[in-house]
Amino acid sequence: MIRSTVLASLAFAGWLSCALPQAAFALADDNRLVALNPAAATERRDMTPVDMIELPRLDGIRVSHDGRSALVQRVSTDWAEDENETGYWLWQQGQTGLVHQPDLDAADRVVFSPDGRRIAAEIAPEGSSNDEVYIRDLDGGELERLTRHPTAVRSITWSPDELFVYYIASDARSEAERERRSTTHIVDPYYESTRRRHLWRVRVDSGVRQQVTQGELHVRGYHLAANGAILVRVSTETHPDATYQSELMVATGPSEPFRRVTSNNWPESNARLSPDGRRIAYRARLGQGGLDYVQEKLVVLDPESGVTRVLAPDASWEVDGFAWLPGGESLVVAVRDGVRSGLVRVDVDAGSLTVISLEDRALADWSLADDTGEVLALFQTEASNGDLWRVTPDGESERLTTIGAATVSAFNRPQQQRVEWRSHDGAVIEGFYFPPLRAGDGPPPLVVQIHGGPRSSDQFGQWKWSRYVPVLAAEGYAVLWVNYRGGVGYGDEFMRGMHGEYFAHADRDVLAGADHLVASGLADPDRMIISGWSAGGHMTNRLITQTDRFAAAMSGAGAVDWAVHHLTSDVRGARRLLFDADVWAEGAYDRAFVPQSLLRDLHAVTTPTLIFAGEDDERVHPSQSIMLYQALRNLGVEARFYLVPGEEHSFSAPRHRLFRLNAELDWYGRHTGGPDRDWQAPPVPLADD
Repeated sequence: MIRSTVLASLAFAGWLSCALPQAAFALADDNRLVALNPAAATERRDMTPVDMIELPRLDGIRVSHDGRSALVQRVSTDWAEDENETGYWLWQQGQTGLVHQPDLDAADRVVFSPDGRRIAAEIAPEGSSNDEVYIRDLDGGELERLTRHPTAVRSITWSPDELFVYYIASDARSEAERERRSTTHIVDPYYESTRRRHLWRVRVDSGVRQQVTQGELHVRGYHLAANGAILVRVSTETHPDATYQSELMVATGPSEPFRRVTSNNWPESNARLSPDGRRIAYRARLGQGGLDYVQEKLVVLDPESGVTRVLAPDASWEVDGFAWLPGGESLVVAVRDGVRSGLVRVDVDAGSLTVISLEDRALADWSLADDTGEVLALFQTEASNGDLWRVTPDGESERLTTIGAATVSAFNRPQQQRVEWRSHDGAVIEGFYFPPLRAGDGPPPLVVQIHGGPRSSDQFGQWKWSRYVPVLAAEGYAVLWVNYRGGVGYGDEFMRGMHGEYFAHADRDVLAGADHLVASGLADPDRMIISGWSAGGHMTNRLITQTDRFAAAMSGAGAVDWAVHHLTSDVRGARRLLFDADVWAEGAYDRAFVPQSLLRDLHAVTTPTLIFAGEDDERVHPSQSIMLYQALRNLGVEARFYLVPGEEHSFSAPRHRLFRLNAELDWYGRHTGGPDRDWQAPPVPLADD
């Protein structure tokens, strides 16, 4: 795996050097250095499905405490191994390029020591699937294994004094349990196989381990304050649904007892202690009466008094994440604000807001330097699939790379036009329109792509492989994205437009957008396609039961029976809030689930429908897609269903991704009067062919 990862990362640099002028990258002799600001391509061409899938991108960031170094993840495609490879690259202030760190490519997590001189990484030793803690100097040297824990380690963090690395690990099986599992109890009980997790720490100089939390607790997360205080988020049960029953506990140090500081009915996501340990901030979906189907709010708790405050409760944006600034008086908050996402600063005592960076772009990832408060942010735009920026707490910004812009500069791409329209009840709905690259005779065919979630929103940037907008535009299609009600970034009232009744407004929000484009001469009413994945699949399934206006449809991982979906999905919490009930509650089946089930209306479908599902999907069980296909087939509706082996909720194998795009383009073309289309083959054979 490490060998293929290194080769894929080097292939990434080679791909860029072919797609763009060779001199632009100033590659070192070992091909491990990529310039921060390469020149753009001098020529452009249309993007193909293969181009879209193998488009390399910057993906994740972790910055050092002093802000002088950062580890940046880059994702590339290895066709020979049929894998997406993630490599770690080092950015350092004053340097001109990103330097590949091949020994870290197999790591699941890498963190800087507080002084920035060392790193710790979660890596599985050769022959094992369980991660252990490894450390090395930032400037080089061999990775040294620090732990030999009986179970996998996760969520590593350095202690403020750098003497320890903290981590979470599951309880080990006893010798008797291991014996039973290898002889008689060879199958784990469904939903009971997750063992309790506890917080541990390991001394860096000796490798001696110490268990920090004890008892019948399940640690779901933790945070260390600069003053040595420890915060843990725990529940008494281990199953995924129990995350909604979690509470917070704090201790002044690893040898001190923990005390519980919350008692509520909501999960405290991403809980963080202030640097001085006096306050706790976390995210929660809080309405007037507590946990509700609303946006994520920023909550601050005084653990001594127990006083809880929601900061900026009436803001239209949703909180995606946050970090304490060094003084502990303010927070930098990542927000999703309609079609944009970015950063704001919130003063904890005054509750005042200051926009730091909230422009026509999407915040893909970010990391705050604890010592300086500066943020290293990764932004995507219409013209970049991800570039690094430095942003100060006062809103000053500096662009650090043009790698993402140079990468996509080799391709023709459509304009991303923000549009808005009024829905059936007069509500203003926002979205994006992408025109085809070349004008034809009359309005173009339109592909309406519905985002998942539904707690999500479409934002600036067009570089998701699953949406492949530049490919569709090159093939002559226009594309519409719709931020329908039930999504985030427009306030609680907008989001609650789906509460209790999933299709109270959302489906008509989508249809109104298509109508708006038709009325504006931007779409051909006889050549419209509806498509979506997950919640977008739910929406597609709904719309084909309500109208025959679409020439074709693509439903990916979509539900048709809410009751069965609720009972077979791996999680229920968000849907429980959405429907205000569990299907097994008295009267809930008839009151909330049956009236909204799409099974009631499948008899009305006439739209040719392409269906996808992952065979191993635990989020939306493939039985939902099987039910849809069996109904349409027996109704005589043209339908085709692909149950893809080895895939979960989202397809990961590059060849499966390419198959999906080929199949969609073929389906769309055949039902909009397009010419026969040749399916594009992978560029290289599999390694074992």
